[in-house]
Amino acid sequence: MEDKITTLPKVTIVIPTYNTARYLLDAIDSVKKQTYQNVELIVVDDGSTDDTPNLLMNHPMQFSHFRQENAGQSAAMNFGWKQSSGDLLGYLSADDRLHPNAIETIVSRMALSPEAVLAYPDFCVIDEDSNYVRTITAPEYSENLLIANFQCLPGPGALFKRATWALVGDWNTGLRNIPDMDFFLRFCQHGPFIRVPEALADFRIHSGSTTYNPSSAQRSDEPVTVIKDFYNTNGLPKRFLRWKKRAMANAYLLSGFMHGFSGRYLISLKQMFRAATLSPSSIFSRKMISYVIGIYKSASVKK
Repeated sequence: MEDKITTLPKVTIVIPTYNTARYLLDAIDSVKKQTYQNVELIVVDDGSTDDTPNLLMNHPMQFSHFRQENAGQSAAMNFGWKQSSGDLLGYLSADDRLHPNAIETIVSRMALSPEAVLAYPDFCVIDEDSNYVRTITAPEYSENLLIANFQCLPGPGALFKRATWALVGDWNTGLRNIPDMDFFLRFCQHGPFIRVPEALADFRIHSGSTTYNPSSAQRSDEPVTVIKDFYNTNGLPKRFLRWKKRAMANAYLLSGFMHGFSGRYLISLKQMFRAATLSPSSIFSRKMISYVIGIYKSASVKK
């Protein structure tokens, strides 16, 4: 058995956690109960003030855990990956879960596509009580969707190559809303991603999640910052340049939605006007319509 394990690529999963004691054990157990035999788990407590430290100290399963002063999810994951030894790396939010065959399935799929630098599966949405809500079928990978549409394709369960991470570098700790998008835009410059067409993870929605909470003005401007930094990258592949206006327009659209969802309606309109100036077709896009509906619904709830 030991010889078989050592021939498998080692996979490291980092779980960053901050005051998520209610869900943390589910996340840890979902990694420790993988059918894949060569998994390293690292949990980084980002200065939690709840029962998280006690849970980590008393968990019966073997894994590495560290504690740092509160510095944000990105800093926690960066720290965890620096302690890791896996050939493939990944992360799992402390309120999400992996399905038992997730890592085995993704590693097998990556072995069939050696040129791929990252693989991501479909996933399920669950509620705060772990009840199934729906299944999300992730889009097939294309540079057009990721860059021009400014669409974050990988969700929970994604794995990526350590060698590529060494080239790309850490998550940007200055970004709080979309550091993943910034990371994936840097990653795609080194090779393709692949979708694994099977639901292999659970994404949990609950009142404490930052995904659906209002954001500050600075955080709402992150999409524009990220796409500008991407197009200022030295040595950016020339094929990406044809999408610059469309990518900028979609970044402004997302920024406009985030401002509008957070109640800054005038700034939201200005961002969407900038999007229309760059790409007039964006006015009639599904994305624009869905964003406007989302802002309207959030404004109605606040009333």
